Amino acid sequence: MGQHHICHFTYKAKPRIAHPYRLIHKNGVWYLAAEEAGRLKNFSVALIEALQVDHTQHFTPKRAHLDYIANKDDVWFTEQTTEVLLRVAPEIAHYFARRQLLPQQQQRQDSDGSLLVTTQINHINQLLPVVRYWLPHVRIVQPKAWEEELVRGWSKRW
Repeated sequence: MGQHHICHFTYKAKPRIAHPYRLIHKNGVWYLAAEEAGRLKNFSVALIEALQVDHTQHFTPKRAHLDYIANKDDVWFTEQTTEVLLRVAPEIAHYFARRQLLPQQQQRQDSDGSLLVTTQINHINQLLPVVRYWLPHVRIVQPKAWEEELVRGWSKRW
């Protein structure tokens, strides 16, 4: 294994000191998986400014972080997840049934052809773009507050 160097950069106008682990490509966007202040985070590479590699400081990657990154199927790095329940209309149910569109997605088909989909979401912003894409054919059943946020955000646009 090679040497791992600490990096300094500016991200969202804030100076950062990070232990970089891996570059991740997801949905056309590159992310840097890195530890900052003891927490594993992802940083959009396009938003990283003034990157400097400190060749005088080394770190040893944590096995737990390496395993976590290797087993994640998305770029949302948080320890807490929220179980979300969606209702997917029969017209588009096959899109959800044929491939996993959401993390840890599981579904059950009802007699009317609709799907009841459960997923584990790290942050509401991980879910809302997917639901908005499929509106009006997808509803957030649980948590209710997330459905209300979706409706509130949608009404602000119009």
